[in-house]
Amino acid sequence: MQKLLFVAGLALLVGACATQQQAAGTAVGAGAGALVGGPVGAVVGAGVGAVAAAPGGVVDQTEAATAPPRRVVRARRR
Repeated sequence: MQKLLFVAGLALLVGACATQQQAAGTAVGAGAGALVGGPVGAVVGAGVGAVAAAPGGVVDQTEAATAPPRRVVRARRR
């Protein structure tokens, strides 16, 4: 019964992902959670990974902060 709930929880979390990046975050979180806390840790880790990798989430904010500033080049008027 515990395995059934585990698989159902992961299926719901992965199915709710909006982007491929979020699905990858969910998978990484589930793997890390399974290593640390077993089946319950996998479900919690998948949830945390999905939230962290969501569009506009922690991952996007970190990547935007480390990106080099863009240089604006304007055309000359003749």
